[in-house]
Amino acid sequence: MTTPMLLVTATVLGLLAFFEPCTIATHTLFSVRTHGSARAHRGRELLTLWLTRSALSVGLLLFGVAVTTPPGWGRVLPGVALMLMASLYLASRFVYIPVPHFEFWRMLLRAVELPQAIKLGATLPACTLPLFVILAALSITLDSPAAAVGAGLLFAAFFTLPTALTAYAGLSQGGRDFLHAAALATAYLTAGLLYGVAAYLLL
Repeated sequence: MTTPMLLVTATVLGLLAFFEPCTIATHTLFSVRTHGSARAHRGRELLTLWLTRSALSVGLLLFGVAVTTPPGWGRVLPGVALMLMASLYLASRFVYIPVPHFEFWRMLLRAVELPQAIKLGATLPACTLPLFVILAALSITLDSPAAAVGAGLLFAAFFTLPTALTAYAGLSQGGRDFLHAAALATAYLTAGLLYGVAAYLLL
């Protein structure tokens, strides 16, 4: 694992995180509501979302790097783990898997009164958890706080980018159809990528 590989992985996982079924609906609603507000307010909302998500992502990755030592994964264990994650993604399309959202905002003072942008940014949705676990495992393996910071910022930025684009450009019927199709297909795409990397590691 090298720093460029980690940063590229963080970018891809961040984009996939937005299109996961349990995140795309909430983020689309947020962007549609934000699109109807004044430009200055829209900018503040999106900046708050990105900063909150960046702080959470970077904080969790730095914590993982700080409290663990780089393990010797080998090739078999990561490959098997990725195959299991991919299988869970496929199973989630047909069977409800009761994994809760990690709502870190509930730990903050006066949590109920917090703006929606902070609540959204300080939540790690259930369907993105395997993606973030992969990012955390890679950051721990590289054992570089600076790389972990970069990975966290990129994950947060590309997770938030589609929301910002739809908030400023608006969402046409064609855009809604695309997001609906993407939400249906992303689990298969994610599973395919995980299976592919697992096969590479195992073979």
